[in-house]
Amino acid sequence: MNKKTGTTIITDIRNFTGLFEKFQYKDSDDFLIFIEKYYKIQSDIAKIISTDHHMGTTGDGVLTIFLSENSHIEGYAYLLGIHKALTKLCKEFGNNTSFGIGADYGSVWEIGKGKLNTYVGSVINRSSRIETNTKLFGNTQASIGFHLYNKLIEHFHPLAYDIMKKSNNYDTLLVNNPEVVLISKELMLFYIFEMELKGLEKPLPIFRLSETMAANGTYWDVMEKLLDEKKVKKLKTILT
Repeated sequence: MNKKTGTTIITDIRNFTGLFEKFQYKDSDDFLIFIEKYYKIQSDIAKIISTDHHMGTTGDGVLTIFLSENSHIEGYAYLLGIHKALTKLCKEFGNNTSFGIGADYGSVWEIGKGKLNTYVGSVINRSSRIETNTKLFGNTQASIGFHLYNKLIEHFHPLAYDIMKKSNNYDTLLVNNPEVVLISKELMLFYIFEMELKGLEKPLPIFRLSETMAANGTYWDVMEKLLDEKKVKKLKTILT
């Protein structure tokens, strides 16, 4: 087995079973067209951002893993890209359709061969749990885990990262170093709180993407921090 480090992103259509039940007996292929667009836009965005990625699906669930040394940057840019794309897609489709996105950073192992090639790792499970918990926090559709957040802060704010490493509790860190809140805001992220995730020994801090900030001009400012001009230009052609 081949061990790699990467960023995993999981997307999911909320109430997929209910939607499918509603449409499967109708003389309409609108729902299937919606799902095809749902798959395609994620694939298109991933290809623009990086050639070093893996994608897999199970029903409405899509797992994307970025595997380059900059996977934390590419993975977060991808999360922002699909968030904007799926927001628009669900709005156009209607029927109170919504989605969830969860992401984190960690080790994965490549297994299988040919068409059965896939990846396993606790980071995939964490991303899934994070995605599941997005529906618990009102107007939240995308969240990331502490490991991915740490890598982003290490990349953009190494001095703040050094402070974070010395703290064993994120709530205490915020009390003693409130400037950390402003740093997360630069990425349109806000700390929820330390959450218990199934299968993990201790709670981990989770950060939600601000829906308000992601809908205004801040969005492309953040994208330009993450990706080069050529990639941002390509994304704008399919996201605006």
